[in-house]
Amino acid sequence: MKKWFLITILLNSLFNLPLIGQEILLPASLENIIEEIASSLEDETDLSIILEDLYYLLENPLDLNRASASDLSRIWILDEFAINRLIDYLQKSGPIRTIYELVYVEGFDPDLISKIAPFITIGNETITPVLSARNVLKYGRNRLYTRVQHVMEQQKGFYPITDSALVTSPNSRYLGSPLKLYTRYQFDYRNQVQWGITAEKDAGEELFRGSNPYGYDFYSAHLYLRNIGKLRRLAIGDYHARFGQGLILWPGFSQGKTNIIHQIRRNQSGLVRYASTDENLFMRGAGATISLSKHSEVSVFLSGKKVDATVLSRDPETNEVLSVSSLQTSGLHATTSQTEQKNILGETIAGGNLTIRGNLLKIGFTALYYRYDAPLQPAERAYNQFVFRGNENLNAGVDYQLVTGNLTLFGEGAMSKNKGKAILSGFLMNAGPRISLAGLFRLYARDYQAYFSNAFGESSNTMNEKGFYTGFVFLPFPRWKISGFIDIYQFPWLRYNAYAPGFGWDYTLQTDYNPVAGTSMYFRIRQKTKPYNQPASEPLVRVTGDVTTRNFRYQINYRILSFLELRNRVEMNSYQKEENAIEEGFLIYQDVMLRFRNAPLSISMRFALFDTDSYNSRIYAYENDILYAFSIPAYYDEGSRTYLNIAYSLTSGIDFWFRIARTHLPGRESIGTGLNEIEGNTRTEMKAQVRFTF
Repeated sequence: MKKWFLITILLNSLFNLPLIGQEILLPASLENIIEEIASSLEDETDLSIILEDLYYLLENPLDLNRASASDLSRIWILDEFAINRLIDYLQKSGPIRTIYELVYVEGFDPDLISKIAPFITIGNETITPVLSARNVLKYGRNRLYTRVQHVMEQQKGFYPITDSALVTSPNSRYLGSPLKLYTRYQFDYRNQVQWGITAEKDAGEELFRGSNPYGYDFYSAHLYLRNIGKLRRLAIGDYHARFGQGLILWPGFSQGKTNIIHQIRRNQSGLVRYASTDENLFMRGAGATISLSKHSEVSVFLSGKKVDATVLSRDPETNEVLSVSSLQTSGLHATTSQTEQKNILGETIAGGNLTIRGNLLKIGFTALYYRYDAPLQPAERAYNQFVFRGNENLNAGVDYQLVTGNLTLFGEGAMSKNKGKAILSGFLMNAGPRISLAGLFRLYARDYQAYFSNAFGESSNTMNEKGFYTGFVFLPFPRWKISGFIDIYQFPWLRYNAYAPGFGWDYTLQTDYNPVAGTSMYFRIRQKTKPYNQPASEPLVRVTGDVTTRNFRYQINYRILSFLELRNRVEMNSYQKEENAIEEGFLIYQDVMLRFRNAPLSISMRFALFDTDSYNSRIYAYENDILYAFSIPAYYDEGSRTYLNIAYSLTSGIDFWFRIARTHLPGRESIGTGLNEIEGNTRTEMKAQVRFTF
């Protein structure tokens, strides 16, 4: 490994810092949060869901003088304390005239203000235009996106094959072209009236033939209305519903454990439009939220759609699906077996929520019923004997939030149809002007069954876990911040890859330093210890031990000119199973970002070197990408990776993005596995996107 040579190169650049101007940086902290979430996920999650929210706020900044507490909480790095103090300030002092006035609001400092600046604005309007069809059509904004994505090298799944060979082995090739296509139309009027259509075809899927005679593999459409009289929200078509703290209903993406401690409390968004490309975890139908009084509102929703599943049995005469072994959420339909699983199981969802808000206390009641046309019957294993089986389930629960002074208490309790229970309770506290604390206790029974839950925890499913999380943020000196958390948890029953109950724990400690405006750096240490199966000396022996991963990261961001920003990172990983040898990983990269104020052009690029002993010691790193796309690859093996992004506005109504990324593994004869395998040691991916605004 060439680690010390690489470290010497980077350290030489890190400590020869240039003088920095007084420009405000875009919030790289949000990229760090996404990165941490990606590295902690145990399954594939569509991160475009979070990017939808962030990009929308970038394009439609919140007016601080009009935004509600719920609106402000959509800015991830704003905590409950700062939001409440801002609301109090506006009520007592009147509208804010400039963003820099925020320094007089308790909980805001120059660093925080600079980070949230791209997501906020100060509006001058005193009267809200009347909602009418004429105003909607006259002042509404239309946007049309189209994107193409392609791996330049030929992958095994696209090799030529004879018809007879394909009949013999139908899943040995992809059915469609290697292009990944995306088209989206979106209309928006003041965040009050929205409608749109999204269409996507993944690489290998057919287009206008075979299993997709009507074009793309996936279509989604929505109509969304907000704040029209007593009607707070109306969603027709595809939408998401998120209530409470996620014990019952929180489909799709959710935050993981980060050093932004206030994110342990979920911000209930209720009914929201859906415009992403996850093909299963959303609702299709209608939902409405109606204001009952100044302090209460009720939401009701109904959904019916087809989902992907693995068939277990069929009726021999009618071919009707009688049972399924699992639900599929990848959304890929590029091979014969994948297309056979597409949209074969009917799913019906109905539910509601009643929320009552007082000056200090908020209480919510949520009920959810869902049913499938055929029962779900996963193969019985010792570790999964308490998972949901059957074709219908019911979840019900209550959540609360109490805000008093500098203390916020929150929690939720829920029960499933089989009487399995889950509970979580937490707090957020500003213990002083320079320190914030957080804590959360959860207890999820091994038989709690809630398919659409996504609550805080170590596991991806909300069951078989109890634990306690505590975190802090400390501002010891100006320009310095120390933050961290420790989470200790127990799995009372067996898990996949763990033959016995066990304990685990992980912690993160991070120090941030902003020496001058335009320069920021941080150092982070993270360790996780978790029970996993260990290799046994005899076939019938089952041994469970600990797996420990450690991560060390140093990053510095600095702006040397008004249009030029540089970012450097050094990161090391280690992975160890009990007394086995430690597997190590190392990453170093240089980012260059150019943003020209007097030209409609921005450029970002990276050169990275990495060296890991195995996939176990892989390192995740967020990469800048084109609008509404994301890239958080796992760097592993020994090699280099480069990418170049270009964004250019051709006219006031036409914007263009281009991205090319290349991975080079000199010691490999092939890259990838299965149908994605490439003969050779390089993989090059190209993306291009154009947006029309009218």
